[in-house]
Amino acid sequence: MSAIRRLASRLLRGVARHSSSATQDWANAMLRELDFIEGDWAALFWALGGAAAIFRHSVPRGLRAWLEKRREQSRGLAKESIGKKAAGVTAGIVIVAGVTLLAFVLVRQLFYAFPAWDLGAMPWWVAMIVIPEIIFVVAAVALWRKRRSVATGILLSAIVLAVHFVVHAATHVH
Repeated sequence: MSAIRRLASRLLRGVARHSSSATQDWANAMLRELDFIEGDWAALFWALGGAAAIFRHSVPRGLRAWLEKRREQSRGLAKESIGKKAAGVTAGIVIVAGVTLLAFVLVRQLFYAFPAWDLGAMPWWVAMIVIPEIIFVVAAVALWRKRRSVATGILLSAIVLAVHFVVHAATHVH
């Protein structure tokens, strides 16, 4: 057997060995037909054509299945990731709402309990707006690395609260 015919035979044997079970019979049949091809170069071209046909038949199916599997995994991760981020942002908003409500209740109760209490140079809005805003910024910075979505919710709510206060003050202060 010449070197060219051995190369053709090895090529088809390798393709048969590494192909899927659905195409192994086909590759083995091509290998058996190789014995009936006259001429070494014709046998090599037969082996190359057979290998190409087997790859065209089997690789796209495997590749398609692999891509479909990856696509489904990424969709699942994306849905899970979006859900976790939304839950984190919502948790941040709830935290801000709770702290803001607590600040309003605390300041109101202090004024009710101590009607003669004079805040002096500190106006009421410092206790109700500035101090909670500082708490929100500190909390967002502390949570940024490990709980970025919660920190984002806190920052978004803090910004909305600050803008609300500025608009309220601009429209009601003469």
